[in-house]
Amino acid sequence: MSSPELAVAALVLAAVGCVGIGAITHGRTPLAGRRRIARPRRWGYGLLVSDAGLAGFIYFGPYLSPHSHPYLAVACMVVAFVGIFVQQAAARPAKPTKNAS
Repeated sequence: MSSPELAVAALVLAAVGCVGIGAITHGRTPLAGRRRIARPRRWGYGLLVSDAGLAGFIYFGPYLSPHSHPYLAVACMVVAFVGIFVQQAAARPAKPTKNAS
């Protein structure tokens, strides 16, 4: 992967990280998904976890031959999928609770 491609990847990962931090600190999500996300802070944590997994995959993955570690790349992809799973769980509505009445 060449330098311009790495720069674009770094900028995209930084922007996604900023969205995740905004969701955690302020409880706000992007306009496109605001209605369907029930728990924005949990969604922000999932976004940061998946962002970290993708950053690790880019660093350890097959794109950089001097740093290529296939097992670490697979582990980073698992971390990214865990983050996506947390995001999907945050988008579901909360389960109804039993009232005391």
